[in-house]
Amino acid sequence: MTDETTGISRRGLLVHGAGAVTGSALLGTLAGPLPRAEAAPRQGSAEKVVLRDDFSRIGGWERQGVILSRSLPWESSLMQDPCLVYGEGGGPLFRMWYGSLHAVGYATSGDGVHWTKAADPVLRPTLPSESNALNQPSVVHQDGRWHMTYFGVAGDGNGQIHYATADDPAGPWEKHGVVLTSTMPWEDRWIYNSSLMYDAAARLWKMWYTAGKIASAGGEPEYICYATARTPAGPWTKYPGNPVIRPMDDGGWASLGVGGSNVRRLGNGDYETRIVGWQADYPSRGGRLTSRDGIGWRLDRTAMDLDLGVADGPEDRMIYRQFVVEHEGREYLYYNTKNHLPEWTETINLAIRNDRLEIIDPAKWCMTQDWQVPNGASFEVRDGCAVSLGNAPDGHGQTLQGNVRIDSLDYAVSASVTPVSERVADRDNVLLARFTDRDSYYYAGIASWGNEYAIGVMANGVNTKLAGVGAASDIRTGETHRLRFTLNGSRLDLHDDDRIVLSVVDPTLIPARSFVGLQTSTHTGRAKFGEVSVTARPGRRT
Repeated sequence: MTDETTGISRRGLLVHGAGAVTGSALLGTLAGPLPRAEAAPRQGSAEKVVLRDDFSRIGGWERQGVILSRSLPWESSLMQDPCLVYGEGGGPLFRMWYGSLHAVGYATSGDGVHWTKAADPVLRPTLPSESNALNQPSVVHQDGRWHMTYFGVAGDGNGQIHYATADDPAGPWEKHGVVLTSTMPWEDRWIYNSSLMYDAAARLWKMWYTAGKIASAGGEPEYICYATARTPAGPWTKYPGNPVIRPMDDGGWASLGVGGSNVRRLGNGDYETRIVGWQADYPSRGGRLTSRDGIGWRLDRTAMDLDLGVADGPEDRMIYRQFVVEHEGREYLYYNTKNHLPEWTETINLAIRNDRLEIIDPAKWCMTQDWQVPNGASFEVRDGCAVSLGNAPDGHGQTLQGNVRIDSLDYAVSASVTPVSERVADRDNVLLARFTDRDSYYYAGIASWGNEYAIGVMANGVNTKLAGVGAASDIRTGETHRLRFTLNGSRLDLHDDDRIVLSVVDPTLIPARSFVGLQTSTHTGRAKFGEVSVTARPGRRT
């Protein structure tokens, strides 16, 4: 049903009811671009730059690929939740324990890249409380002993944290049974993802752990909690203000659930935790939080720092639990991930911190492939632009969803947009504004709805064209458009190269705070987005 000549993309396939502009008064909808003399003025000096991105090189995680995958008879296809101890206890510099659904494995390395696995697991299920699953180790070396907390699931589905000790990191490990279990209804009989730490100054053992289930996501984690004990065998006292980290509930990358904490102390005494965030049922991505006391944490969209990989790559479905160690002055990040293959396969991967990378800044953008269900990513940075790759699944748009919150009703989002695709339908590229979740935002841009320029609204999942002018075929491949989408109360203006080309009044979305985005609206479309900025006028809030 896509029309090659009109360029109508998936927007035109949605039913938008009787009267596309019902409830919206078109204010001088223009038949074409106004001459420069009638252009609206540029943003004034009183306006504040809220977001700017020229897609230059930034610091980030440079992915090194898979370092551990299934290779031993006892391992399942799920290689999960790496935990490391670095440079302690003599012997190999790197030690890693990892889960594989029903057992915990052990591996060592001298450089952090090449690993040797122990042939047999160091822990197998032997207790009734771990008969259904045993994984997710967290290990601390203290006073010559090795201490491990791990996750076990009983036959009745009760998930709890267990404790074991060893004189040798490769075992044998002596089990001491369950040390932490559910005591509150919201914990859902599902206590797991423990992160164990000994605070020598306080002479106190500390543990961060996940509690609760996202029912729609098959039991993925919902909250992060905290507990303390004088000995790792317990008794453990749960923090009365639990959970200490809750989902954001704003449509962002950690909106539905958080989990997978791995906590370490930084040189300045602060606590750092790696977390996993769920935007919806799936996918999951990685983030970093810091705290002065290990209890008060601030989570927002800009905390994300490990996004999915590009579509059909080895990391395009889920990013799971992450663990950081410092080696030779650089941070090494170990994490498990699910790839694009039909069967459920997880591997343990490595990324190394690099101060100069050509990557999408995860603190500014979250890569998705669809306005409804995120699933992988389809953008790369090339020559100072974010480039949509045109390799999304059929029927999925390609979106950079903003992670920087705009605390203003009135603002303007600007970007240079250059369609690369030859097919007219694939030149549909828009700027998103007043984005509050995946089902509610305004958009404006080129080759949209079969028009040269169009403005539309997605409200509670219903897509409506508000205004359009010209023909999509007037948008040329390789021709750069300097778009600016301005929102002032209910008035929405689209500019191209300082000329106002379309204007409409629509009162549908009036949020006090929101986000912006960039979108190539067809799954095969390719385009370059550059010189992105968001400017807002102080004081104009709802």
